[in-house]
Amino acid sequence: MQVRSVSFDTSFLLKDDPLIDKAIKALARDVVPCFITTTVVSELEQLRIWGRITPLTYKLAIKRWKRSHATIIDFKNRLLSNAFGRKCILSMEKHHGIKADDIANDCSILVSVLKNGVDVFLSEDFHFTSEITVDVIDEVTSTACSEYHQMCDSMIYSVDAKTFIGAYKNGEINLNIVRSKMKAIRKNEKRFRQ
Repeated sequence: MQVRSVSFDTSFLLKDDPLIDKAIKALARDVVPCFITTTVVSELEQLRIWGRITPLTYKLAIKRWKRSHATIIDFKNRLLSNAFGRKCILSMEKHHGIKADDIANDCSILVSVLKNGVDVFLSEDFHFTSEITVDVIDEVTSTACSEYHQMCDSMIYSVDAKTFIGAYKNGEINLNIVRSKMKAIRKNEKRFRQ
């Protein structure tokens, strides 16, 4: 599949892993449009302000963001964004068993990424990269389809850096590799890890 656009999760920008920098370098080389949501930007700021990440880690995340030339995206319609976000939260609770308070930001990110037609979402969090989460994405797009017809056929592939590096070459991603690497992992807790 030709990769038209990519978005980054907070976990992807923060993780200390050279594969992340390799992925960003490949995307920049191939001039693939990259995005981050306003929620990711807000999370980075909050983590820095609350001292949950070091200033060095924050600078690394900003450097990655700038190196990828990522543009900030959002879902402007708050009413629909909230409705789709609630559907995502209910779906995450059902499939992963996560409390609503722990997944609200993840769902905000997911809804914004889906609305903006992103092809590949890079994350280091099983709430996004698990095979189980495919059901969440399907349920959200099914709900959103009646209001946003462009979301009816939207398919987003959410992968970690290791899977992306193994599947990506010259602006294309091998979906067979992506699907083979997805694991049916149910992660029913939300804890911040660098």
